[in-house]
Amino acid sequence: MGKKPSMDHLTPSPFASRHPRAFLLLAALAFISGCKGSDKKETPGPTEPTPTETARVALLKATGVCVEKTARQFQTASVALSEAVSRYASQPDATNQAQARAAYHEAMDVWQVAEVMQVGPAAPRSAAGGAELRDNVYSWPLVSRCAVEEQIVSKSYEAESFPTSLVSRRGLYALEYLLFHEDASTACQGTSPIVAQGTWAALAADERAARKRAYAAVVAKDVSQRAAQLVKAWAADQDNFLQTLETAGSGNRVFPTSQAALNSVSDAMFYFEREGKDLKLARPLGLRECSTESCPEHLESQFAHRSKANLRANLQGFRLLAEGCGEGYSGTGFDDLLAASGAEALAQKMRERLVGVETALGRIEEADLKDALAADKASVRALHDAFKGVTDVLKTEMVTVLDLELPQSVEGDND
Repeated sequence: MGKKPSMDHLTPSPFASRHPRAFLLLAALAFISGCKGSDKKETPGPTEPTPTETARVALLKATGVCVEKTARQFQTASVALSEAVSRYASQPDATNQAQARAAYHEAMDVWQVAEVMQVGPAAPRSAAGGAELRDNVYSWPLVSRCAVEEQIVSKSYEAESFPTSLVSRRGLYALEYLLFHEDASTACQGTSPIVAQGTWAALAADERAARKRAYAAVVAKDVSQRAAQLVKAWAADQDNFLQTLETAGSGNRVFPTSQAALNSVSDAMFYFEREGKDLKLARPLGLRECSTESCPEHLESQFAHRSKANLRANLQGFRLLAEGCGEGYSGTGFDDLLAASGAEALAQKMRERLVGVETALGRIEEADLKDALAADKASVRALHDAFKGVTDVLKTEMVTVLDLELPQSVEGDND
């Protein structure tokens, strides 16, 4: 309580001497007024952030740095890829072909890490800050071999408007077909003009191969340009989405709260559930959307046969966000936020299950899942189950502890 007001200033006046009761009344009113003024509360100062709030801010900053770093790595690989494919297109010998294919593998190794990092510019336009850059680089599973083959016949890849054509005609999927597929058949049905009009069959083998190389050079260059756009979107000295993610909160047009930004990162990590567990593993295994014992035709990477390698890179991308982007998965990750939220046991559980995925991958002896499905299907099923062990924690315990929202594509999925 404040100091009581002094009454020393109330000296008796002639009026007060003649009217003592009035003087006492005035004195009482002054005392009460002074006491009321002394009871006013002081405006509280800013409160210190909680450990959870501090960890959330650190995680968003670390995630932005990690995504930008991965984007820059892919840009470097995509430039090398474009150069290698261009050499192969102009000098189609065995050495240049091998180098172009090797460059494709190196670029895809990085891109499959980035697949789990579809935050902001890489995400769909419906997402916060989304610019759909991912689909323009790699649109799987929205792909069409027939669409690529129709471009080979029409030579539409030579048109100036090609960069705005359907994503199923561009990107790393189209490039994989053009560099690795050598069969003379077409996937197009009889209703396709190239079949109905006989134009595919009319192409001589040498001409078809030359067109594929020219098409590949155009696609590789386009991928390299998309990679540059992704870096530009994140770079601090350019569009600076890095700062947008770091400064989530009041006044941020994309992420009005840090929780909204955290949800955006969490949504990206659900790639491990949707594309990883369900599409890349469950469908080929015959566990869903397959009417036979197994459906290897649903495997990713039908031409370069790197379905296993892609999953390994997806695991790496997930772990970089979950455990930290430093060497050996050090640094700030979701496990640190869980620990700051009082859920260290859950963080350890997530780490252990991610190691379980690594172990399951190591037990598949075959280089590609197509061979593994034929030779040792149980090992592929074990990998699926290991993925499920991670995604069960992701979509139940982790989202609950961190108060995250499930992506719409996962809501209601009890698998």
